[in-house]
Amino acid sequence: MNKRNEGKRDKLHILQVHDYYKIPGGEDRVVESEGELLKEHGHKVWLYARKNEELSRMNLWKKLCLPFTTVFSLKTYRDVKRLIREKKIDLVHVHNTLPLVSPSVFYAAFASGVPAVMSVHNFRLLCPGALFYRNGKVCEECVERGLLRSVKYGCYRGSRLQTLLCVISMKIHKTAGTYKRIYYICLTEFNKEKLLHLKGIPPERVFVKSNFAGDGKEKVSPKEREDYFLYGGRLEEEKGVKVLLKAFRKLADENLVICGEGSLHGWCEDYIKKHSMKNVTLKGSVSGKEMKEYMGRAKAVIVPSLLYEGFPMVMAEAYSAKTPVIGSDKGNVGRLLEESGFGWKFETGNADSLAEAVKRCREGQTDFNGDGKRTDIEEWSGEGNYKRLVQIYRRCIRDVRKTKEK
Repeated sequence: MNKRNEGKRDKLHILQVHDYYKIPGGEDRVVESEGELLKEHGHKVWLYARKNEELSRMNLWKKLCLPFTTVFSLKTYRDVKRLIREKKIDLVHVHNTLPLVSPSVFYAAFASGVPAVMSVHNFRLLCPGALFYRNGKVCEECVERGLLRSVKYGCYRGSRLQTLLCVISMKIHKTAGTYKRIYYICLTEFNKEKLLHLKGIPPERVFVKSNFAGDGKEKVSPKEREDYFLYGGRLEEEKGVKVLLKAFRKLADENLVICGEGSLHGWCEDYIKKHSMKNVTLKGSVSGKEMKEYMGRAKAVIVPSLLYEGFPMVMAEAYSAKTPVIGSDKGNVGRLLEESGFGWKFETGNADSLAEAVKRCREGQTDFNGDGKRTDIEEWSGEGNYKRLVQIYRRCIRDVRKTKEK
């Protein structure tokens, strides 16, 4: 905490920092929901944001400078330092820095004597592609054989040049010790285990706090739920959409509602038509309110992802609606199902296994916890999540204060 603020107030001044993707996603929703949550509890929150759509409006000179500003942006450094000073910021919470914000945001915090906390939404610090996924399967070659493997495959945006620039930035900041000085919020224990493969990060600087989706409504009894299963997300191969439809081709008596858009929308339409699947309904893109309504009435939400995932917001949203989840057994989806106990797992990528899980769900619907082990997911609620977030903030502020006093 800034020296002039120490001991003078109970409510914190937080600066959120986020580089918005061109296509809105879960990270954007987390930034907004955490900001609102903090404000509801009396804290003051400011947002320093850049948007990747700026790239299309850049002149030639700025595009030529992008390889350098991706490593260190003087604009970000100056802007963030000014905000810290003017708003008397106690802590800087970073969500995404690539490519416009850059890691210079951390140096602005270091120079101002306030802690920099980064939410680790994906695996970018270990994998330039961020997903540990390539050619239809999980890939950890960058962890096992070095970051240059990603350049060979062009893992960042399908470009070897852009991937190389990403790797150079990561190498520079690793050598400079940038990553050692940051505090991290991982969304799951699985993510924490992966992050600590990055040598030099002190384990005591890594915390675990899940995403959340509000406190939800009262539990809907099995008899009140409608006769359909729900998929909500992008229609992309890595999300397991093809596996999902292949499974429901075997489940003619079970209804599936699909909400979302993506590159596989046309493929889905053709597949459904080709196999006369009258049990599947494509809703396209729906509003957040509509999605909550669909979730609240579904028998279960299906998360068939082929990826490790960071923290699937759709799972938090389903649990907020008191709706169980049928999910793949790999990575965070499987781990979260184990920890929460709210649902059923199936073998990742296996349509037959998914079909069997749907049947198990149907048979065990009267037992809301399915194969569950526990029902305590307080941290996934708004209030529980808020308590954990502020606990982490205060711990980081104390650590920085003690370091300054030495």
